[in-house]
Amino acid sequence: MVTWLDQKMSGTVHVSASTTGPLALAPAPTVAPAAAPAVAAVPAAVAAAPAGASLAEFQQAILTVISERTGYPVDLIELDLDLEADLSIDSIKRAEVAGEVAQRLSLSVEGDESELEDLVKARTVRAMVTWLDQKMNTTVTATVTVAAPAAVPAAPPASVAAPAVAPAVSPAPTEVGVGIAPKRLVARESVQPGQRVDPGTLAGMRFLITGGGPVGAYLAELLGAHGAGGQLGVLDSEQADQGFDGVLVLDGLTNLDEPLLPAVFPLLQRALAAGPRWLLAAGAQDVAGAADGMPGLFRTIAREYPGLTARFVAVDPAATPEVLARQLLDELLTAADAPVVARRGDGRYVADLVPVELGALAAGGAGPAGDGVSEAAAIGLERDSVVVLIGGARGITPWFARALASASGCRIELVGRTPLPSGPEDPELAAATDRAALVGVLARRGLSSPAEISRTAQAVLAAREVTATIAELTELGGEVRYHALDVRDAAATRALLAAIHAEYGRLDGVVYAAGIIEDKLIAEKDPASFTRVFDTKVDGARGLLAGLDALPGAPRFLVFFGSIAAAYGNRGQADYAAANDALDAIGTRYAARTGVRTVTVHWGPWAPGAGHGGMVTAELSREYARRGIGLIDPEEGALALLRELAWADASVTSVVYTASGW
Repeated sequence: MVTWLDQKMSGTVHVSASTTGPLALAPAPTVAPAAAPAVAAVPAAVAAAPAGASLAEFQQAILTVISERTGYPVDLIELDLDLEADLSIDSIKRAEVAGEVAQRLSLSVEGDESELEDLVKARTVRAMVTWLDQKMNTTVTATVTVAAPAAVPAAPPASVAAPAVAPAVSPAPTEVGVGIAPKRLVARESVQPGQRVDPGTLAGMRFLITGGGPVGAYLAELLGAHGAGGQLGVLDSEQADQGFDGVLVLDGLTNLDEPLLPAVFPLLQRALAAGPRWLLAAGAQDVAGAADGMPGLFRTIAREYPGLTARFVAVDPAATPEVLARQLLDELLTAADAPVVARRGDGRYVADLVPVELGALAAGGAGPAGDGVSEAAAIGLERDSVVVLIGGARGITPWFARALASASGCRIELVGRTPLPSGPEDPELAAATDRAALVGVLARRGLSSPAEISRTAQAVLAAREVTATIAELTELGGEVRYHALDVRDAAATRALLAAIHAEYGRLDGVVYAAGIIEDKLIAEKDPASFTRVFDTKVDGARGLLAGLDALPGAPRFLVFFGSIAAAYGNRGQADYAAANDALDAIGTRYAARTGVRTVTVHWGPWAPGAGHGGMVTAELSREYARRGIGLIDPEEGALALLRELAWADASVTSVVYTASGW
């Protein structure tokens, strides 16, 4: 960065900056950055930088801005620290830092978009300086942009095609942090044969087929009849990166009780790195859990690799191997369209998300409109009811807890991983009201590792959020308790549910919102990270259901908090999309098995609430506003869920609530 700024002082700079509105999004680069490559404009001053400034002055300006934005002392910002992992400086913050530096130096910042996206991929300050040093004494003319990270969930960048049928939702407001009422979308299947391609395109192609038993063998024969080579392999085949034109993963057809994910991810990652033309997987998702999460994963693969035919095919397990093989061959000969299809009989089905209203009662209620009281009564909740919210003390889930407390005054049991302090908070820490101030206090106390400072600051902020949630729910008239528990500990989850049921003799409702995010594009995703994200949500859900099965009675309702990333896919969130899609399938099977009212709600992004946490940060909220992405008003989102439980058709086990198109 220092060298780059020096270049702007001594080199030729052509100014064409505009601050009148958002800039066009850049196309995706050939090698995608570590974060999902939506782009954000960096504000630039219009005056040239003053002559005579030194490299030391540039460096001081950069370090000062970073210090002010993060709270880290200048002497802790080392060249080889990881900007995201160690300093928590994501690409949106880097954009703001760059703009602030430019303004302080009265510097007009301009450069080639694709090159600047390469800069964003730099993981350390040293790498950024090295890259910028290579740009010395060059002429730069295009407006500087930097990539914005995937969020929870992030919007797809302009380089990714919109869904085939975009949801008809209200235009998004552009004011930062303003939320609107969400629209309800439900998947509807229709027959879509797709566009056929010339079978001659298979001639000379090489395919790797893993699993499938006789289906794989028949498919290899069919490929051979078209002049292609079909080589049989195993799930963890090391051959996946050896230049096959297509990789076909059929293990979900033979091992119905063995989940494909997360184990299959390394195979898919290796295959994608080799640049195939086809990547197909098949499974019987409606019958068993082998293919849980695969549709969500393939929706994301299709977004990250738009030139690839990437498709998950849900098939009828009762069909003969010959029929299944012919159906899969047909998918190879169908031009890339929907990343998820279902084959039943002679039909090829694709599900699109369409707006579906709940009806008159949902719009006006059966009592005082808008306060949720009639909805709570319709659900069967009253003051003695007991609702457990797992992952419910932070983020967006407390908004639903507030709605429950206000509407019914029921007992609320919050469960989360955050431990609460045993006593009052240290006065000096308590005076640090935001992250930057807290980081500064911790640094002055002698914590020398930015990573340690970041973890400590995050723990303090998380405990504050939990404490504030408990206090507010109590003020609203609810009886509330908090339990610190890692939901991945199935035995502990089962014991807690049993204890709550034994104390009250009932458990009326459960909301499951646990999960973590570690966003990275597939090409750069550590398989261990994929497993961690996937298992945290999925294993936790399975442990929860095992605990519910052990109770004397079933709850009235079970809600899984999913993500719109599962429904549409999202660059940088392959693991998160897969995990939430798996949650959907798990909930559907639980409803069919028990008759319990079960629904997975795939939420679009929520706006930050006044005085409360939300789904997106202030920085990301500004980026959403710049790009016209609507955010769900938190109170409207909570009431939407109450209405869903009260008035929706119980046979609908999966819905999307979003404030804008995706």
